[in-house]
Amino acid sequence: MGAGHDGAARELARRVEVAGGTARIVDLLSAVPRPVAAAWRHGYRMQLRLAPESYERSYQLYYRESRNWDRTLRVMCAMTRRTIARWVDETAADVVVSTYALGTLILGSLRETSILQVPTINFLTDFGVHPRTVHRGIDLHLAVHEVAAADARRLVDAPVFATGPAVSPRFVASASAREQARTMLGIPPDNRVVVVAAGSWGVGGDLAGTIEHLADDSRFDVIALCGHDRRLARRLRAGRVRRVYGWTDQMPALFAAADAVVENAGGLTAFEACASGAALVSFRPIPGHGRDNVRAMVRAGVTAAPETLSLLVRELDTITVAGPARTDRLEAGRAMFSGDPAEHILALPAR
Repeated sequence: MGAGHDGAARELARRVEVAGGTARIVDLLSAVPRPVAAAWRHGYRMQLRLAPESYERSYQLYYRESRNWDRTLRVMCAMTRRTIARWVDETAADVVVSTYALGTLILGSLRETSILQVPTINFLTDFGVHPRTVHRGIDLHLAVHEVAAADARRLVDAPVFATGPAVSPRFVASASAREQARTMLGIPPDNRVVVVAAGSWGVGGDLAGTIEHLADDSRFDVIALCGHDRRLARRLRAGRVRRVYGWTDQMPALFAAADAVVENAGGLTAFEACASGAALVSFRPIPGHGRDNVRAMVRAGVTAAPETLSLLVRELDTITVAGPARTDRLEAGRAMFSGDPAEHILALPAR
């Protein structure tokens, strides 16, 4: 349902295995009939692309208890419980971890009704904590920041710890990484580099217009990350944007080269930018979880959320040069990485 959930799962599994454990990653949607999974995934993507405000209304609707949502969850539990039980049995699992809200709700429901006997952990991949991203049946919740952890504690009685995001060690903030990345990309050391990240799907409000506007500003050297959106990449390459990337494995280098990263969802991309030592700015966040994420991140001092293009340019002009605003933003980003979620995952079965 999104690269951020997959990325968090991969990094958590890597850390567990480095610590001597064994991990298996499974896709929850592979536990339901293929037509259902395809419809769910495609419908979500098209809703964000074609009718984003309808997604916002749905997202807000489920802040409240709903019989429709309860029925949907019961159906999803019925469809997935046998496969989940098989996965647990095949691996002799000591703990099950969710990095996706629907998985959390299903696992919590199965755990609450004693269908699932194995301890469960909810790894909250986002800053914004929606009531449907936690469940009272889950044994332990892990959050990316104390702001998110505090919000989660208002919704559940189970322990909640702020451990920081699960970001690959390939994303690192250092002078040598910055120099090496800029040399590889052919970027002069004094250029003010702004990376605009469109997410894995290229969803957002007038992304092309935003990127072109920044590229026209001589103060900034703009790098556009278009994800899987080939149409967006073609338009930008045909215009005035010099550095345009589709889905790429060069993200660590691109972020290491950046002075600032502009994003619109507040997910894994934002955390990777912070880990790389780039100052974060959120602009025109996507509906639903994107807007919730950005509001919480602003509260934490991790990002700023200018509302217009002119204010975005002003913000970038400030945080791409040395000064108090840039220092504060970078320090807030570094402070997120306060612990290791894998330590809690490995410790839970022994509690």
